[in-house]
Amino acid sequence: MRKAKQFFWLYIISMAVLTVGCQRSSNQFWEDSKSATRHISRGLRTMGGKHGDSRAIQYRDDFMPVDDGYYMDNNAAAMGDFIPLSDQPVDDQLAMADYVSRQPSMAPGDPGSPIPGISAFQDPNVNPRWAAIFRNINFDYNSNLIKGPNNLNTIRTIADYMKRNPGMYVFVEGHCDERGPEAFNLALGSRRSNAVRNMLIQEGVNPDNLFTISYGKERPLLYDHNEESWGQNRRAEFKIYQR
Repeated sequence: MRKAKQFFWLYIISMAVLTVGCQRSSNQFWEDSKSATRHISRGLRTMGGKHGDSRAIQYRDDFMPVDDGYYMDNNAAAMGDFIPLSDQPVDDQLAMADYVSRQPSMAPGDPGSPIPGISAFQDPNVNPRWAAIFRNINFDYNSNLIKGPNNLNTIRTIADYMKRNPGMYVFVEGHCDERGPEAFNLALGSRRSNAVRNMLIQEGVNPDNLFTISYGKERPLLYDHNEESWGQNRRAEFKIYQR
């Protein structure tokens, strides 16, 4: 009796599926069949411990947003060259913009602020002492990682100087090379300036003395269209106000 009931319900379900299938075109039925096969195959691979191609990801910046809201890795990015995962030690690669540091209690130029607006901040080259300390931080293509001994030593030198001079306020400017859309480069410039700010704070600089701004690709140092110029334009630089 139980087997008869099972057969009856199986027959009813089968007829219902056939009835619905007859109402669809052959192309629609074929596409649905392929989709179902793909999902089943993916499920079987997952059950077997296989999840498709994979590789080690070291940083959040190994992924980038694309227009449809999904993410792809930089190796597949449509804008720009292949970017391999670096072989350098992790200790020499600091993505210090991956967390949010404390923001200044007052912004420059705000009503009641003792700090003037950005127009009152000076290029460090006006003072030979400053110029030797506040050197530009350079970045790899499409990256906000602070890498290399020169950059790291510059950060530490700036931090030491600012800790000895608590009346000094600094704007960190983020810049990019000419490639890529304007909005993308503004966001990348912001990540670069914040990476430098965050690392200075980690080195002991007062967060209230550090501000950031991004100019994207709007203020290049060099205007030639080659790797040497682009490398110089991918930078964070500094503007200074001394009370």
